[in-house]
Amino acid sequence: MDATLSLNDQSIAMLVDRFYARVREDDLLGPVFNGVIGDNWPQHLATLTDFWTSVLLASGRYKGNPMMAHLPIPQMNQQHFARWIELWGEITSDIFGPEISAVLVARASFIGERLVEVSTRVREAQASA
Repeated sequence: MDATLSLNDQSIAMLVDRFYARVREDDLLGPVFNGVIGDNWPQHLATLTDFWTSVLLASGRYKGNPMMAHLPIPQMNQQHFARWIELWGEITSDIFGPEISAVLVARASFIGERLVEVSTRVREAQASA
């Protein structure tokens, strides 16, 4: 475990790198993420770092739409999200300690629940059309 770090650009970049290294190796998440991202991990990690600094530090660097980015991934479901949150909690706790980790898990859970909810509704609507 690192000495408990504060939230800043560098610690968030470290979080993103460590977290997605674990995601890529995970039996459930790895095949999905690696299949979608392919060889574009460096660019994707930069985008994710921009996203999380925007969410956590209000940096304003992220200019995308995470909902639209995840809609074309039909294999992502509640089981994947639960595993993602589990890993997120482990890595955030290792880097930031339990208090900051709890905040980061809550924030990611809120975002992820909306993502799963919206993408499920869109897929259901497309399937019934």
